[in-house]
Formats: sequence, C-alpha cells, structure tokens
Amino acid sequence: MAEQRFRVWFGDNAASEEQLRRIEEIEVTQEMDAFWEAQLRMVLCLDANGAWLHWPGETSEPFSRVRVELDIGNGRFAALIDGPLVSIDADLDSQPGRSTATLVVRDDSAFLNRDEETEPPFEHRKASDIATELFGRFTEIGNTRIDATESTPETTTRRGTVLQFLRELATANDRHAYVLPGDQPGASIGCFLADPVDAADLPPLVLIGNGRNLANATVMQDPEGGERTQAQVLRVDDQGVTSFETSAADLGLMRNLPALPVDLTPRRLLNPAENTREDPTAAATARARRRGYVYKLTSQVIPGCYGGLLMPYQKVRVDAGATPYSGDYLITKVVHHITPSLYTQQLEAKTDSMSEISGAAVAQALGGGLQLSVSASGGIF
Repeated sequence: MAEQRFRVWFGDNAASEEQLRRIEEIEVTQEMDAFWEAQLRMVLCLDANGAWLHWPGETSEPFSRVRVELDIGNGRFAALIDGPLVSIDADLDSQPGRSTATLVVRDDSAFLNRDEETEPPFEHRKASDIATELFGRFTEIGNTRIDATESTPETTTRRGTVLQFLRELATANDRHAYVLPGDQPGASIGCFLADPVDAADLPPLVLIGNGRNLANATVMQDPEGGERTQAQVLRVDDQGVTSFETSAADLGLMRNLPALPVDLTPRRLLNPAENTREDPTAAATARARRRGYVYKLTSQVIPGCYGGLLMPYQKVRVDAGATPYSGDYLITKVVHHITPSLYTQQLEAKTDSMSEISGAAVAQALGGGLQLSVSASGGIF
C-alpha cells in the first residue's frame, strides 16, 4: 500500500511545513447523530525570556475554519472534517518538550447550534422541505442531500436551535440530520437522510484468513433490543383511532436470520412523546428501525492493511469466518488517529440480524471434510 499522507488547512491557507512539523497528533471522531470533532495537538516551547513560542491562539481566531484531509495511499485527499475552531486547550509545563496546545474543531453543524429561538409554525409542510429551507439559511452549507418525506402535518413548531429541531424532525421521520465536509473548504453538505440501503464501495473488513485487516473484534447483543413497535393515535376529525405496527423484520433485514424469532419478539408501545402526529407510521417505523439494531461491533483496522476510508452512515462488509456475525454492518462511529508515522481507524458498527452458516462452512473453517449440521447462536469474540 502506498504511503498515507495528511494535510491541514487554516482558513484559506494550507498549513506550512513548519506548522505540520509541530503537529504531534490528530484525532478525528466521527459519530452518527453527534458532532464530528477533531483535536490537533501541537507542541509548544519557551524562548530564553520565558515566552511561549508558536502559541496557536495568536493566529487562530474563535470559529476560524480548520480542515483536515487524508490520503490513504490512493493519491486522493478526502476531508475528515471541515468546520470552526471552537476551543484551544493548553497543557503547559516548565520542563522542555512537555507543553502542548490542542485545537478543538467541530463540523459546520456547530453553526446550526448557536441560537435557541422559536418561530412561527410550519403549516402543512413536509419535513424534508423544512430541512431544505433550514439548511439554506447558512452560508457554510454549500449543498444538501435530502431524502423526501411524505407526511404533511397541520403544524410543525420549532423551539430551540436549528440543529436540535432538525434532529427532532429526523427522529420522527426515520431520518438522520447531519453535516458532512464538502469537496471544497467552507462548502459543507447538509444531510437529511435515511439509513443506506446498499453497502458503500468499501473493501471488506476481514478478521481471519487471507487478507486479514481487522483486529480485536467484539460483538455484543443488546438484551433489550428488537421489538414490534405499536402506535395508536386518536384522530381529531372523526374521533377514530389510527393504529400501526411494525418491526425491523417488516422493514427489511440486513441478513437472512432475524435477531429474535417472531414468537419471542416483544411488543412495545410508541412513547407518547414520539407519538404526536395524526399518522403514526413514520414515528413507529423510525423507532422499530432504531430498536432493531441488536448487534454492536467494535474493532480496529490493522495499520497499513486496509485500503478504505471508513465513515459513519456507510455500510461495510465484515468477514468474521464461519460465524453468524459475518455480513453487512452500518458504521456508527469512527476514530481516525493520525501521527507523523502512523494512521489507525477504530470503528463501531451495528446490524439487525445474523447470517445463516452451513455445516460445510464450519467444516471448511476447521480445516477438514467433516460435514456437520449445526445451529450457531453464540459468539467467539
């Protein structure tokens, strides 16, 4: 694999070689339904008069733009984060080589979370149309990706920041509201999207065998996960009741075996705080999908062995041998750790089902021709 490189932009200017040399470490945390945040740790030193040299606060104003890009070895730089500088943390010591300043950067959704306000209700408006309007109010958002919604409630009221309101709309409509770095600095992408249906164009993550690139994999099952979500709403016009019930299995599983058999899947009522629309379909669907992700994977990529750049909101194939845990996962969190000599990726991901494994596959994994008929439901990690 070719050498991996990174570069940093401060405002419109690329970091100089001297500035890059003073960066000891960059850690970018990307998480679903949360701020993306980068921490750039830079070395400081004292001159002969006891003054701090290279203090970043001298040139980096609050909410000035910082962008971090990475080339994983394919010759193309991709942005890990692009957004405002929100704080500078100092770790000072009189002994040489022990003082640092850490620049804390968040994605451009930080601009959407500044002012809490109320505004006149949106009447008979689709959530996707509202999201398009709200993203358009910010110059930092250069483009949008919006999945259309169908419901047009009589009124939708905003109270709080724009980001809080967008996330409330997203939760009620089986969507996620977030901001991605754009291809150009200062032109981020506002997203109002459902979970992806297809896997991303990423190489598989392989735990064992040829092409191994994954280490320390842990798969945990949520004992309270999986449910049939039921919702009932009293209609105002005719005093009738609208009922809707669904589950992750009804919505389409990522694998061929459900996490729980149908007769063992518990039924849960939609929380009244979420059940506020005349048509409960979208809210119940969103709740069933969220609760359907029963299995959580945590692992890390072996440095230098993987040719893909992982990010949340993508699906990736995980090969864990002849176990029910092999299959597609939805990435929920990635921590990119960059130093001048090493780049690593740690990930968290989730799935709503298991893969069926045959006796032949188990026998092959054991290295023999023995044919077995098995029903595997346990973990090996």
